[in-house]
Amino acid sequence: AVGFVSNDIDQPRPHGWEKVESTIAVLPQHAAKLAALDGYSHVIVVFYMDLAEAAPEKPDTLTLASGNTYGVFATRSQLRPNHLGVSSVQLLGIDGADLRVKGLDAIDGTPVLDIKPYLPQYDAIPGATTP
Repeated sequence: AVGFVSNDIDQPRPHGWEKVESTIAVLPQHAAKLAALDGYSHVIVVFYMDLAEAAPEKPDTLTLASGNTYGVFATRSQLRPNHLGVSSVQLLGIDGADLRVKGLDAIDGTPVLDIKPYLPQYDAIPGATTP
């Protein structure tokens, strides 16, 4: 891990993350790697959903609130075979080795594996669609 999430969320939830503000406490040995990251409005956070390991069942499909059933790879569920999470979030600021972000769908204590700048020319896909 390069750091850990700190917020007021202590249980996984399926939605409602867009207004959640979190701090990513970057470990001291990685603090210098944050240089110039504050020039970006958004970052991509790769994290490990460590609590999902304990989930008794890893379903192949999930029925969402819409009533539609999707394969787990067609959802953002934490019940994944590899427990990796990836989120594009707003970077609110950097205080020393702490990144303040908004919209990160990770609970308090979640290990962060990587932080990347969000680059619209590579990460935004005009015309992308969803079901």
